[in-house]
Amino acid sequence: MGSDPQKDSLAFDDEQPQHRRSLPTYYIARYPVTVAQFRAFVEESGYKLRNPDSLEGIDNHPVVWVTWYDALAYARWLDRRLKAIAAERLRQSGSEVERDFWEGLVEGRYSVTLPSEAEWEKAARGGLQISVHRYNPADPSTLNPQPDRVYPWGNDPDPSRANYDETGIGTTSAVGCFPGGASPYGVEEMSGNVWEWTRSVGKEYPYNPTDGRENLDAPRDAGRVLRGGSFLDYHWDVRCSLRFRDSPDFWRRYYGFRVVVSPFATAGK
Repeated sequence: MGSDPQKDSLAFDDEQPQHRRSLPTYYIARYPVTVAQFRAFVEESGYKLRNPDSLEGIDNHPVVWVTWYDALAYARWLDRRLKAIAAERLRQSGSEVERDFWEGLVEGRYSVTLPSEAEWEKAARGGLQISVHRYNPADPSTLNPQPDRVYPWGNDPDPSRANYDETGIGTTSAVGCFPGGASPYGVEEMSGNVWEWTRSVGKEYPYNPTDGRENLDAPRDAGRVLRGGSFLDYHWDVRCSLRFRDSPDFWRRYYGFRVVVSPFATAGK
């Protein structure tokens, strides 16, 4: 996690020192939440938007103009929706992964929430293991060849793999348009398109999840971290380790989010 300036000349001070964190199993969405998904939440829940422009985008583009509180409200709504159907889905599950996912929701081991910085960055870089094998330090075939990669696809910027300034689109793009930019875990849109809210307060490294940075009730002036960069940003801002902090009350035309199903923190009531 973080950057080593000897390996990444673009590394900023708040990305240092590079260090290792061990995370329990969690599940992260392949794409950011779309306009259509967010609209379903608003229409069903009656949620009062801070900026109605968030519903004006194209259905299959990432939702934007959302605050951190809007994103968290969506995650809490989805948590309730998934837990309502979890028992039935568990009975229908085939694979070990499916069973763990739905069983964790039934038992309360997992909740839908926003990703922590650590969860987000691991999803972007791939961790020590590669996605199709269980990690074994004695077996090189299970190792991620670039666990500290600069971008989800490798160490060099490539505007054909993500929607950022040099790509030339100048606005959001439909999710799934850049499969060549997928991370080792198959997660897409981690670089570019929209900045993504995390649940983490912007504190210094090394990363310590027990120091209050994962507190969903932290004061508003603490700021929350966004990751990934957007269609407006240059290649140095769409790196896996880049951190940006803003007020949870702010919305912008390039702020979006994705969700995780995680044991780290419950999504609340």
